[in-house]
Amino acid sequence: MDRIILIAQQLSREGKVPTTALVKARLPKNVPLPVIIQGLKVWKENPQKEISAPTESALTADIDNENSGSLDALLDARIKQALTPLITQIDKLKAEIAALQKQLTTEDKN
Repeated sequence: MDRIILIAQQLSREGKVPTTALVKARLPKNVPLPVIIQGLKVWKENPQKEISAPTESALTADIDNENSGSLDALLDARIKQALTPLITQIDKLKAEIAALQKQLTTEDKN
């Protein structure tokens, strides 16, 4: 539960509204949806709740998840999650560069 609250706080600091989908994307795959919903309810009641580190049960759950699944698959998923916003930003920048180059080309012709 503490881990869900920490993720909600992080999302909030990023300027995003914490939703079940956003929180679920940052959690191990087998966290039940009712647990995520309950964690978000607790966060909404006290968004500034002080949590220094995830509780022992949250840490144990992470270790169990890593042991039950492939460590490589877990790492790949976390890397993909970290890279997705960067790839999106790069694609937007490429589109902007192409538009600027096109604009320069038309200005040079005039």
